[in-house]
Amino acid sequence: EGEITGTITTNRTFAFGNYTLNGIVTIESGVTVTFDAGSTITANQTSGVDALVVKNGGKLIINGTSSSPVVFTETSKVPGSWGGIIMYGDAPINGAGGVTTKTSEDGLAFSYGGTNPAHNGGTLRYVRVEYAGKKITDGTSEMNGFSFYSVGSGTILENLVSYKGADDGYEFYGGTVSARNLISYGNF
Repeated sequence: EGEITGTITTNRTFAFGNYTLNGIVTIESGVTVTFDAGSTITANQTSGVDALVVKNGGKLIINGTSSSPVVFTETSKVPGSWGGIIMYGDAPINGAGGVTTKTSEDGLAFSYGGTNPAHNGGTLRYVRVEYAGKKITDGTSEMNGFSFYSVGSGTILENLVSYKGADDGYEFYGGTVSARNLISYGNF
């Protein structure tokens, strides 16, 4: 029903339907993006690196249900085909040597870490990410199914599935967020 691409700079709700994710899509600070329950968002590795990135200060709201989850998938169904969902916050980290900020290892080189334990990156309920965990072109940077960089306690993560990815199902880089009912199945 539509293509999602580029930088999202104004609040937007994607009504129930099927969408194509093209490229690295970023939700900017101060912007809220909502996906209606039951929607499917499909990446395609032939178009380059695809990922959904929530920058610090942005919010992603997905209130799927058990019978109508929101599914992020990829056309080829090959693990490692896209970058998954990546969320940044400014909650504290415990970096080696006492550092309080670091640079992300997803190829985007964003800074993460801070002093806001209550950071709120939105709500993810009943979300499934399939075939993610892409290695970026340099071969050293990696994305996961879900990557949470310094995400804070104001964020809700419940009933999530990471399915057949080529890296971690979930990776938490510091932060103070709690999560409930995470399933990681068939990830490398």
